[in-house]
Amino acid sequence: MYIGHKLLATIALLSMTACFRKPVAEIKAADNVVATRWNANLTTPASMQGVISAQGRSWITSLDGGRRLRIDVEMSNMVPGGEHPWALRAGQCGMAGAELTRVNDSNRLKVGGDGKAKADVSSDMLFPTTGDYMVAVFASNENSDRMIACGNFAPPNMTRRP
Repeated sequence: MYIGHKLLATIALLSMTACFRKPVAEIKAADNVVATRWNANLTTPASMQGVISAQGRSWITSLDGGRRLRIDVEMSNMVPGGEHPWALRAGQCGMAGAELTRVNDSNRLKVGGDGKAKADVSSDMLFPTTGDYMVAVFASNENSDRMIACGNFAPPNMTRRP
């Protein structure tokens, strides 16, 4: 019986000291973290409704600490077998500004049998921190002025944490 009490007292003492230990490492959010991704939802412009009803998403990601960027585009509900150039532009859908990057080579959107396509491109452009940007998907290389999908990028939250 005496050994049982001693064992219980030892377990209780160990349990209490475990509660007062400091953690080996503390995980907390890094200070001054800045978001590094712009996002856009793509839809078919009203002028093309009834011809195509494409939808998708796109994002711009910071590379190399903001010295470069990567643009990804994913589309669905497209015509199988289609190949579509796409572009990053300043401005917003319906009021596009200067074309910043056009993709009409091997990185164009190639639509599979399931009506889906995705492509990406990396650029030596600086990652944007302000401004208005959009991504446009075009009908084909031969019909590159006909936009079949467009999306406005929403800027990341650029506020710094205290």
